[in-house]
Amino acid sequence: MASTPQPASKGRRFHRKSRYGCAPCKRRRIKCDEKKPVCGNCAQRSVECSFKTLAPTSNNQQLARIAVENASRSITGGVPAHVSGPGAAMPFCRSDTRDLELYCHFQIYTSTTLAQPASLESLYREDIPSLSVAFPFVGHGLMSIAYIHLASLSSQDTSKRLLAESAFHVNKALPGYSEAIKNITEDNSSPLFSFAMFVVLFTFANSSEESGAHLQSARNQTSLQEKTIRDLGTTAARVARSIQNIFGIFWRCQHWISSGPLSPVIRRYLPPTLNDSSIEWIRVEDEQLARLSRLWEDGPTAPIQHSCALSDSLACLRDTFAMVTQLTVIPPEDIEAAAAADPDSTSRSSRDELANIHSQLSAGHLHDAPSVFTWYIRLSPDFIALMEEGNVYAMVVLAHYAIVLDRACAGKWWTHRLAQHFVAMAEVILGGERKAWIEWPLMVVAT
Repeated sequence: MASTPQPASKGRRFHRKSRYGCAPCKRRRIKCDEKKPVCGNCAQRSVECSFKTLAPTSNNQQLARIAVENASRSITGGVPAHVSGPGAAMPFCRSDTRDLELYCHFQIYTSTTLAQPASLESLYREDIPSLSVAFPFVGHGLMSIAYIHLASLSSQDTSKRLLAESAFHVNKALPGYSEAIKNITEDNSSPLFSFAMFVVLFTFANSSEESGAHLQSARNQTSLQEKTIRDLGTTAARVARSIQNIFGIFWRCQHWISSGPLSPVIRRYLPPTLNDSSIEWIRVEDEQLARLSRLWEDGPTAPIQHSCALSDSLACLRDTFAMVTQLTVIPPEDIEAAAAADPDSTSRSSRDELANIHSQLSAGHLHDAPSVFTWYIRLSPDFIALMEEGNVYAMVVLAHYAIVLDRACAGKWWTHRLAQHFVAMAEVILGGERKAWIEWPLMVVAT
């Protein structure tokens, strides 16, 4: 008697586990091809892939383990080999938080976004993290930036929690930083400069968030309150002081930094040869900026000290515009295309010409990104005080600075919407009757 055939098994078909798969694939329990930034399954189903948003996919302990394993595979010498769990040999990482995950996030992801040019990536990925072993305040500064970066990629509710973690790490770092800065030596000069860079990035992000909240409050007021004006001005002035602080450290230990691991950060680049278009753009914008001095020179009498501070800040701004334009490289084909589209540029209105210049330069590549911050370095204490008070003329100058800031840093997660907020601050403080004073910033910087 023939044996009765057994029914075919309907068990689950097994496949190689996708250990590092994205969150949607893990939820569906299907194999993830782990393609970045969007895996094949998510692309096919048109769903949000966690590789794109860098969203967490499990609990903190598991995330830390996976992050360390990923980092060990991807980064040569990045994460110390002896790291086996949160906080191991890293006093700035707390064991009951996402700190170790974010430490690895900085090395794998954040470092690549900060590296300009790309040749600086190993400095942010390896050199600066290595300083945190002997100088924990550098580690806390690194953590604060990692949390801000992840916050920029997260939902609003999650972002608030991440920003709070960032502030925690900055506050933890300040005592050690304050103690070290009392006695700058060759050994601590690079750690101090590294942390000062992190503080600038933290200030940018924090000021953007803070100014956004103040602007929302201002727009809800029927009559703008003096406190709101001062809050807006204080936020703007804080950025200036933060940038001046980092250069204060730099001037005190330039000879050590220039020969240490951070020397590539301070290396400046020779400007490319100016072409005819760039020369014309500099001339047009400089003429527009020069007219701003008439506001305080022809208007109500301003104290001579204020007038001098405003004129000096404007002169610095004109220099910054010209420098950034000279350092911005426009592909030849783009220049030729623009000329072919409108060969008679003299027929354009002033508004159209300014808008076209901004569009062309925004699409170019700025070789020396820190050049956009030279305006801040040269600001006098008197001008910063005027900005802090919400002085209308200082706000006009700030709004015009926002043009070149937007041009150089649009899309950077660490500036977020700071340029737009600067223009919006000026618009709120100036009011409708003086809105024409910032027509150019309002036109080219979307608020």
